[in-house]
Amino acid sequence: TIKAESNVILNAVAETLRAYPDIKLLEVQGHTDDRGNDVKNLKLSQRRAEAVVTYLVQHGVEMLRLSGKGYGESVPLIKKKTKDARSKNRRVEFLILQRD
Repeated sequence: TIKAESNVILNAVAETLRAYPDIKLLEVQGHTDDRGNDVKNLKLSQRRAEAVVTYLVQHGVEMLRLSGKGYGESVPLIKKKTKDARSKNRRVEFLILQRD
């Protein structure tokens, strides 16, 4: 489930992609914290990425320009096991893969 407070940034991402058609492929990366098993986290991160892809498509971005990929817990921002670190590791990031 996408939190309501995320809509502002997701709307900005959609608006940016609509304004810059030269961005041909954007990877939507889903990430989790280190709690739970690796397989479960990988599936969760994939669903997280796919939820954002769906949101962007519903807001006018062509599906062919988006790729959702879950990374599970394999790419933490912070390698500590604190509540704050885990919170920051549960995220979605965007990476431009192809541009004219």
